[in-house]
Amino acid sequence: MIHNVKVSLFYRKEAIVPSGQINIWSWLMLKDEYISIVERLRKTSDDEERKRLKNSLPAITVSGMFSRRRADHLVKPSNLICIDIDGKDNPSISNMEELKERLGKLPYIMYCGLSASGKGVFCIIPYEDYRKHKLHFYALEQESKDMGIVVDSSCSDICRLRFYSYDEHPYVNFDAEVYTRTLDKSSAIHLKSEFIAPNKSGDRQILNVTSKSLSLREALLQPSNLDFASAVPLSKTEETERLLNLVIERRIDITSIYNDWIKIGLVIRNLFGDKGLDLFDKVSSFHPKYSQEEVEDKFFELDEEKYRASTQSLFEIAAKYGIYK
Repeated sequence: MIHNVKVSLFYRKEAIVPSGQINIWSWLMLKDEYISIVERLRKTSDDEERKRLKNSLPAITVSGMFSRRRADHLVKPSNLICIDIDGKDNPSISNMEELKERLGKLPYIMYCGLSASGKGVFCIIPYEDYRKHKLHFYALEQESKDMGIVVDSSCSDICRLRFYSYDEHPYVNFDAEVYTRTLDKSSAIHLKSEFIAPNKSGDRQILNVTSKSLSLREALLQPSNLDFASAVPLSKTEETERLLNLVIERRIDITSIYNDWIKIGLVIRNLFGDKGLDLFDKVSSFHPKYSQEEVEDKFFELDEEKYRASTQSLFEIAAKYGIYK
């Protein structure tokens, strides 16, 4: 049984440095405040709103723990791969519940559940060798193609994010077989599919999610997987992002002193430019008199000629609240 596997956790899509780590099963069965975002995402027909809601969800790297979200910064592989099957790429597939049941007949499917949009499914599969991640993916891609299913090619990226989703009835096989096949992309060989293999009694099940509610914040407060990567130095920008991630996930107001708030905003703007507004807004949101409009106005008026602040000043401010880089 695959049970104690931990993966990196990112509180938002743009994050480069993980916020923490979480057990893969805890993540898959997570019942949190993000369920309401998933429900809104599945109901709206507005493309921009769907994109905004999806990007506000936390995410994990299914294939392991990373010190940074780059393939060459893998710290500890999970030997798991995630493949996405999107409804828009498979117009002939309309019933995702039936698709989950069909995919469950494959002996190597460990988990299959609805995507955040509800218009697709994702499957998590244990594989033999993380060093052959792409070759395992190409084999799975070809098998799926032989079954008339198109999978998202970006799943070949070992550090690809999997957004939070929720499924009341996921398909689970705690004793899934380890996938051993590989395929060179240049090969024209089609792999024989086991798609019609009969289901083995007792091996797999439709799981009714009744697990104990787990707070994502609790997961984020676990020891960080960055401890494993202490030998890999972080850049000043990455150190800052890591620190601010902790502030956000612990929901601590470090902006109660006006001059500190200005320094925090200036450091963020200097390092991240205009893209840092979202980060500044999240850090500011824990103040009792928070105003999104005021935060935005202040962020864009910040100027190095008017205000002085170093990155070190941000670390010193955070340290006053028990948060360290």
